[in-house]
Amino acid sequence: MAPGSEAPGVLNHSANAQASDADASIVLNRATLNKIILKEESLKQAKEKGEVTITGNQAKVDEFLSYLDSFDFWFNIVTP
Repeated sequence: MAPGSEAPGVLNHSANAQASDADASIVLNRATLNKIILKEESLKQAKEKGEVTITGNQAKVDEFLSYLDSFDFWFNIVTP
């Protein structure tokens, strides 16, 4: 891999589990998450409205978000 290039990765979720040594935690409800996923609202906007609580190192949250790719909402899963 070329210097400076990112290695591919995957994000895994475990229900009702939180690492004891987490750099940061984000708390929000499903409705707010849906608005963020659908790009109806940004994480920053939701946080300013009090719909999201971030504890710990905000810089680590920003770093994590920088690793996520953006896709067109209606991308083709299977093409002819």
